[in-house]
Amino acid sequence: MASDDLVGASTIAAWPLAVMTTLDSRGFAGAELLREAGLDLERLRANPGGRVSTELMTRLWSLAAEHCADPAIGLWVGRGAMPMHVRVMGLLIQTAPTLAHILDVAERFQRLITTGVTLRLIHQPDRVGLEICELPGVVLHPASIDAFIAAHVSNMRRVVSRDAVQQVDLKRPQPNPVQPWLQVLGGDVNFAQSSNVIWHQRAALDTPLPLGDAGLWREHEQLAQRELAALDTTPALVQDILGLLRTHGDRLPTQAELAAALTISERSLRRRLAELGSGYRQLADLCRAERAAQLLHSGLRATEVADRLGFSDASSFSKAFRRWHGVSPESYRQQPCA
Repeated sequence: MASDDLVGASTIAAWPLAVMTTLDSRGFAGAELLREAGLDLERLRANPGGRVSTELMTRLWSLAAEHCADPAIGLWVGRGAMPMHVRVMGLLIQTAPTLAHILDVAERFQRLITTGVTLRLIHQPDRVGLEICELPGVVLHPASIDAFIAAHVSNMRRVVSRDAVQQVDLKRPQPNPVQPWLQVLGGDVNFAQSSNVIWHQRAALDTPLPLGDAGLWREHEQLAQRELAALDTTPALVQDILGLLRTHGDRLPTQAELAAALTISERSLRRRLAELGSGYRQLADLCRAERAAQLLHSGLRATEVADRLGFSDASSFSKAFRRWHGVSPESYRQQPCA
């Protein structure tokens, strides 16, 4: 049975896709490793902004490192990660007016990427550090830390400058060979340190960035604030369940399948949801309402959506949709996307 702490840790669903892409590029069957880790490729692709448990991500990292026989696999994933893999955070990084803006949102909005760690800024006279703080009870694979740091360093080189990152401190012992870490993170990498910290030049904090756009950045910041508020006001167990349901696409898992995915008994799942004032049917209904709206806006007709979501007929679907959204499916389909 999973502990309460582990149930609360989750990662954005786009990250497993980044791992798979790197594995494929190196000649390994990424989709097969996803399945072995308990992740479904089609479900992840259907909702890359959803959540997966950090426990499953740790399992995937372990399998990836084992199959590749490469302890540096996290570096290659992080270096190849695209803005889509961090969703709204990618937009904030791309449009940030200065490096100071990037570090600010990294600290404030990191939970949108993963709740398995927290970030904090360390201020020194000539530099500013971004420290990755691991949480009690959450087991992380070292490759996940490497991937985050490699992604951050790569982004800094791309949108700020090649020397924006001054130094990297890592808790992991010095690997052998060490060349991959020096190649990806730069020459000034210190191992066996007390914490994982990425150090940036203070003098570069307020220099305007070439791709910076203050107006777009503020719009993306507001979007991130809304997403974080939704994440913070939703109990951890409900976040996990909604993430699992959303990554299933059209056909939702049963309550028993959900309990198995969370490594708790069905009875415990039912009891814990009741304590939170929720239940499987309520959460499944929410996800079906979201999915119905997505499919209608994609151009499908009500009869097609009803069939894909498993309704017995279009009339039953229409009644459910009116209850969810207050209008008929056809009226909703003709509305412009928000």
